[in-house]
Amino acid sequence: MTRAARSADEEPSETILVTAPSPQTELSELEVALLALLSIRPMTGYEIHRHNARALSPWWETPRTQIYPKLRELEKRGLIEHEYVVQEGKPNKRLYSLRPPGSEALSHWLGGSITAPDMHHHMMMRLFLGNLLPVEETCRLLADYRDRMAARADSLRHARQRFAGSLTGPYRASVFFELLSLDHLIAMTDLEVAGTDKALAALQRSGLDRALASGDEVSQLLDAIRDVS
Repeated sequence: MTRAARSADEEPSETILVTAPSPQTELSELEVALLALLSIRPMTGYEIHRHNARALSPWWETPRTQIYPKLRELEKRGLIEHEYVVQEGKPNKRLYSLRPPGSEALSHWLGGSITAPDMHHHMMMRLFLGNLLPVEETCRLLADYRDRMAARADSLRHARQRFAGSLTGPYRASVFFELLSLDHLIAMTDLEVAGTDKALAALQRSGLDRALASGDEVSQLLDAIRDVS
């Protein structure tokens, strides 16, 4: 595989007008994800899509269908660039890399204050409206959620074991911090399991049967979650 200089006969005709980037460019969540991945190493669009799905999507929700249009936009803004890679026997490809303005924009974003997580929590909404379902149904839903979160925590632990071997590889500095983020994701998933167990225990102690719970009892369930958060 060789990297060739861009030319009209090697690369599909596409004129990219690069605009001068602002020194404090505001980044969307998807832009943060793309620049973050390219800060590790140059990648093709396919590699970016794959690593975003595997590494970032569990805790950084972004519209993945917009990855390729966003890459073109970032290039027009002068934050990234690409080389056209000519490959023998395989399709040619674009290899994207971070430009200095892109690194500066990412560093500026990283230096900002850390905001509270965005919440769109289906289990919490089930608890909040738990008085609208029979208690048995609420318990069934919570138990199913608890089991899925426990399985997810186990899967994340296995992934960590496999990934830990990369600490001795060429990207060990980034791997160290990626493992820290994975450890935090595991802790958050364990918290979901513990919080759901606590909510189930509160339901069992409530003595409710098929009757609808009162607003006060729903508040008790919310308090049970807050106790472990």
